[in-house]
Amino acid sequence: MNNFFQFLLHFIFIATFLFVFIIAIIILKPFRIHRKRKISTITLKLSYLLYLAFFLGFVYLVLFFANNNMSSEDVLEDRTSVVYYIIVLVSFFLPNIGIMIRRKFKETRSIYNYAVTFLNFCVMLALIYMMNHIQWSF
Repeated sequence: MNNFFQFLLHFIFIATFLFVFIIAIIILKPFRIHRKRKISTITLKLSYLLYLAFFLGFVYLVLFFANNNMSSEDVLEDRTSVVYYIIVLVSFFLPNIGIMIRRKFKETRSIYNYAVTFLNFCVMLALIYMMNHIQWSF
């Protein structure tokens, strides 16, 4: 019976993450072409969706497959885990804020779009780096 509840928990998280991703696609409308800023808008939206896929995958892997053999004292003393927590918090807030406030920029929107696209790719690289350094227990 334990395997059934574990499967159910995995299924619920995967379904929820897919639902969040589909809602993001519906809200962003990534292939709706802007008349003035065609390429910058598409790159911003696609980079955000790619970031979101990486972030949701990272959260899923950390929740279910990260090796949690360390005690709470070891976690607090381990400086790299504190840095990882800060990176995860920053990677959660910055791209989401960047995509939400994009309409506040009128004249410099294309520069802003490219800057946030670069930020999204930097966050994805940080998530990939952290995925490579976490001990997984598959």
